[in-house]
Amino acid sequence: MKHISFMKQLVLLLLVGGMMLPPSAALCDESLALYGMKGYTYTYSPLPSKGLNIQTGGMYSRFGGAKLNCREGYVWAVPFSLTYGDGDRFEFSAASHWEYWENTDDYWSNKGIDTDNKGIGDVFLGAKIRLLGQEKGRNFPDVSLMPYILIPTSNRDKSIGDLYLYNPTSEDDYAYGANLLIGKRWEKFYLAANLGFSYLDSDIEYIENSTYLFGLTFEYQISESLTSYLEFINNQNKSQENYPKGSYCYDENTDEDIRELGLGFTWLTGGWGMKFYMGTGLSHTAPDIRAVALINRTFSF
Repeated sequence: MKHISFMKQLVLLLLVGGMMLPPSAALCDESLALYGMKGYTYTYSPLPSKGLNIQTGGMYSRFGGAKLNCREGYVWAVPFSLTYGDGDRFEFSAASHWEYWENTDDYWSNKGIDTDNKGIGDVFLGAKIRLLGQEKGRNFPDVSLMPYILIPTSNRDKSIGDLYLYNPTSEDDYAYGANLLIGKRWEKFYLAANLGFSYLDSDIEYIENSTYLFGLTFEYQISESLTSYLEFINNQNKSQENYPKGSYCYDENTDEDIRELGLGFTWLTGGWGMKFYMGTGLSHTAPDIRAVALINRTFSF
């Protein structure tokens, strides 16, 4: 019953928050596609981007000591991606990221254990195929299918799922999945949902091979160039790793889904685009804060 009550409150919060934002034709966000269809903010428009888009930026996540025992610290990441789309039916993406993270919990420093790492992340290859379009005068929603694969790099597996608990795997395992994106526009207001499935080809005991994702985004267009959005994401936690009961680092919440609520803005003009996002965690496994800033350059042909 508590779970149902929480979801009702969350839906109400999203609805009220969305109405408070100034009005989003999802004409702004789709040319700012993020690294990975599981990227650093998760949900975005079903509409394919138009032209060739080159994008980079930065992400910072902070995990406080009140979240999980022995898991305190931060993550810096620099995503970079190349996306091409016809603006109507398809889009193709290739991406990766550089990453640095550190677990700063006193438990590790008192033991003299080094708990930081850096490197290049997995190579992401994906596509977006629009199956239905909200054409003028028709009542169809926008529906797209987004299959993808993550190809492991030689230095180690790095993915967002690992970063949350500071337990990167030592195996180079392939991951793949698909997301179903559904969107509907009402003049300057746009509502989009993201239903995702991912599979990690791993035989590590504490890894959930198959996991699911749900995202909900409310966009509202402020002006011709500026769009705001509010989003909620629930990402099923792949890592079930925990310490033995009785250990100082044992925490009963390590298997919680990763839930986050965030507010963002996108700005486009003259082939340039910028995106700013600030999110807060709603579960023990999510970061206290996540901040993202991205810049995008579009080339039309």
